[in-house]
Amino acid sequence: MTERRLYICLVYLYVKNNVNDRRNIEECIRNYILVKGPKKMKMGILRVTAIHKPVYRTRIHVRSPWLASMGFVQGALVSVAPLQDGFTLAVHDKNCTLIKGKGSKFIHVGIENKKNNPVCQLGVYLTQNFSIPGLSAGDFLAAGYDYGTIEARKLPPADKYVVVASQDYSAYLRLSGGWLSDIGFISDTIVTVSLAHGYITLSVWKGGTATYSELVKFARKHKYQVIQDRKNQQVTILDITGYLLNSAGFAKGDIAGIHYEYGMIRLFKPDLQLLGF
Repeated sequence: MTERRLYICLVYLYVKNNVNDRRNIEECIRNYILVKGPKKMKMGILRVTAIHKPVYRTRIHVRSPWLASMGFVQGALVSVAPLQDGFTLAVHDKNCTLIKGKGSKFIHVGIENKKNNPVCQLGVYLTQNFSIPGLSAGDFLAAGYDYGTIEARKLPPADKYVVVASQDYSAYLRLSGGWLSDIGFISDTIVTVSLAHGYITLSVWKGGTATYSELVKFARKHKYQVIQDRKNQQVTILDITGYLLNSAGFAKGDIAGIHYEYGMIRLFKPDLQLLGF
């Protein structure tokens, strides 16, 4: 049982039942585990950005289509507890007694400008007495969403992070944007795909003009797959299908990191258990 789930149990018991006896709490927690069982969190990605005007500071916008359904509705009172290389957010009942822990702070969920979507804006340095150690502008964080709580942990360095989506009940990932053209992945380019557990390497075909049969022989010899860039409304896109993702150990909802250089893109699957999830 993670500290996050234990915290949820204790807050629930305190607010609903005002249970103070330790033995009763432990019994209720055991019953909670038996009834609820383990639940996989929904995962997302956050980015630490910088404000380039006074007061200079870094900030994090927590945006997600799940915020409202997870209890983070407009005006909700949220506690922020800093962790090493991360933080936790927890929604509180306005009628419950709030105990402000060391380094914690309370914020409210607002509405993003021009969009009727809730958003938590968290400044990494909100006051002189509140800070999140280990975070700086440009860092990526894995965010685990459960009802009433969000836990964020710093991810390993990478150029980009994405979340594997689904299409027709299968894992699916689309890479798109001008950055693909900048590194040589232009429309109609042949791309070879090398698979290993937790890794997918995409490389621009450098064999020059080749017949289809020659390309197939090359792919079979080196155990590669072959895909092709294409354009959609003048934007270069690269689709990675469920077969390739599943073969490398990626599933729907997984976080994938991206390292890239000219002619090569490498996707990797970070170990979220090492981060505390």
